[in-house]
Amino acid sequence: MAAPVRRLLVTGATGKQGGALIKALLKKPSQPFEIYAVTRKSGSASAQALASKPNVKIVEGNLKNIDGIMSQIPKPVWGVFSVPMLDNGIKNEEAYGYALNNAAVKAGTSHIVFTSTERGGQEQSENDPTVVPHFASKFRIEQDIKAKAAETDGKLTYTFLRPVAFFENQPRNFIGQAFISMWRQNGLERPLQMIASSDIGEVAAEAFLKASEPEYKNKGISLAGDELTPNQAAEIFKKVTGEEIPATYNGIAAAIRWMVGDLHHMFAWFAKEGFAADVKGLRAKYPFMKDYETWLRQESAWKKA
Repeated sequence: MAAPVRRLLVTGATGKQGGALIKALLKKPSQPFEIYAVTRKSGSASAQALASKPNVKIVEGNLKNIDGIMSQIPKPVWGVFSVPMLDNGIKNEEAYGYALNNAAVKAGTSHIVFTSTERGGQEQSENDPTVVPHFASKFRIEQDIKAKAAETDGKLTYTFLRPVAFFENQPRNFIGQAFISMWRQNGLERPLQMIASSDIGEVAAEAFLKASEPEYKNKGISLAGDELTPNQAAEIFKKVTGEEIPATYNGIAAAIRWMVGDLHHMFAWFAKEGFAADVKGLRAKYPFMKDYETWLRQESAWKKA
């Protein structure tokens, strides 16, 4: 007798995390999911590439209209991969997160994997929203999921993936230059934990495949692929690219930190408290985790063709 189909809703399906999740699931010889990949533009090249994959169906929509997304998917929806959408501001990110949680419960969802953020180790991440606004918003979304899980008497379970800073904060433009300069202002020997977004998607696949196992069921997992200082990053960058790591003027970076409250709080938190994931343990458990050099060579804007 064939196993029942498990419908899986993937938000951010054409992004790094969602795309890596789908790719990882499709590599499994007997993956049991019917994947509903949410994208804003179903006609885009990336969406069409997904549509050509087995067991993948494209759902056009965005998190502003959760009901519109859910109306395109048969019920029940067994699993939901929730990636926050910060591009519309923190208040909207939080509102969309709550709306997706509500819709998941109505759709009979059994397991939610939510991409949150690391907040200083396991105990701190469980209990401290921090002063960083976009960290705190994710903490509150976590709390909402926990409350809904309790209301369902265990029918809804969850995994919180808590990544550290993204390597992708270093795009090949002014934003990347500003990030490097703001990081340096915390001290050239002050380490920062970082991760490739695609690795989060790979771990998400494990969380869905092993949703009932103790290591993932109702657990929060800190995620990091590397820990390095600005000086170490500069050395690795030059080794890989032959160039100096691009940065902007200190005065410009300082002005951005002062004007943008979220960035001000975040970099101050990096300096005072910081991430506390077990990088060595995570790389042993998840051998695919990329360090900074590997990310530069394989996924960054500086990768060789």
